[in-house]
Amino acid sequence: MKLKFGGVFLLFFFSFNTSFSQWYLSKFVIGTFADPRVSTDNDAKKDSISFTLAKLASINLLSGPQFYNGSKDFSLMDKTLGLASKYNMHVLVIDSKLNVTSDVFSTQQAQDIISHFKSMDEDKRKAMGGYYFSGEFPQQKSAAVKKWAGYFKTNDPDKLAYTYLLPCYAFNSKAQYESYLDSYLDDGNSENKPSVVAYDHYPFISDAALKSYFYNLAVIRQKAGTKPVWYYIQSTTKNDMPDITDYQMRFMAYCPLAYGAKGALYYTYESIPDHYGLKYHDALINIHGNVTKKYYLAKFINLYLANVAGPVIMQNKYVGTYHMSTQPTNEQIPADYLLASGNKYIKKISNPYILTGVFKNDNSGKYFLMLINKSDQNAENVTVSLPGNKTVNAFPGSDNYKGSVIQTKLAANASKNGTIFSIGEIPGGEMIVLEIN
Repeated sequence: MKLKFGGVFLLFFFSFNTSFSQWYLSKFVIGTFADPRVSTDNDAKKDSISFTLAKLASINLLSGPQFYNGSKDFSLMDKTLGLASKYNMHVLVIDSKLNVTSDVFSTQQAQDIISHFKSMDEDKRKAMGGYYFSGEFPQQKSAAVKKWAGYFKTNDPDKLAYTYLLPCYAFNSKAQYESYLDSYLDDGNSENKPSVVAYDHYPFISDAALKSYFYNLAVIRQKAGTKPVWYYIQSTTKNDMPDITDYQMRFMAYCPLAYGAKGALYYTYESIPDHYGLKYHDALINIHGNVTKKYYLAKFINLYLANVAGPVIMQNKYVGTYHMSTQPTNEQIPADYLLASGNKYIKKISNPYILTGVFKNDNSGKYFLMLINKSDQNAENVTVSLPGNKTVNAFPGSDNYKGSVIQTKLAANASKNGTIFSIGEIPGGEMIVLEIN
């Protein structure tokens, strides 16, 4: 499920201390891989439809590539940046010469690319999120990748230098994977440290989730430290495998939120054309440019990410992640990620399938709980017990979200000894956000 010039990603961005470089810190990122198509015949109507569909699905980042109309010069990227600026999106620009581990790539090529994108008009320049380097580089290539990332950082410090790494199932052991991550993410030179860490673990190669899914979330969370984490949502598989279900897409969209992730990208947004020979099921947009059933589900998910879950994450401090049990994936979840007695935020949650993320507002003293149902079965009459005398307000649940962020006060049995309340139902793969005061 990988492509040399694009595919399934783990990404990271090198940080710059300028205003443009901080665009991804203010809003939850919702991005595409295989971007909205741009017409080859300058058809304004086609382009408007393509980008309007992405905008209506709350997309704010295009991470490439363009499968439907490539170009060997800068013309496609220039046009994409012009459209993105009109729709308030960012673009990670692509150039075929950005093969940063090749002996052919040179400082002159790098400077030509940088010079072009630094000379754009102001609107396109603001729409440019960074440079896309390709990726899936092995551990032994880390020095070369960081060298060129540093070069772009030095010569265009307003923009991100972007590459992507491998998920844990590409390695024979956890030790190998963690060494690999360290080679890219743990560097004595602060100039080489990434500002965003993202990854692409796709758990559904069969009906059951891979047992490494939550390990990968935890190790990325650990290695990222204070850096934002982004993740990919798998929208499609090869057509000799089961297609992604609604529950599976929700599972992949919501579970990383409990680990404080700050961005989600779809692999893929547009379906990959048949002539690439990969034979995928349809993604959010089919090969003819029309929306699919998955588009409407992603639009629904993204609205919740943009308006409810995303702002809670972006505006508050991540505190911790707690599983009630190892079910239903039955993987070996580290003890630090299992709810233990004495937790200062949660005493008990009755359903074993619930995954909880905790976020705190240091100014107000309030904290927030994200309750995610990992199972494909509905969690009914979920009883939650908190320490202390608390007031509990619920945001609208993800399963029937209509665009409102109005909270509802929940009836609770509250005293100085603790607070107990019930949630009637959290459907399979869905989530609810609670404000605790």
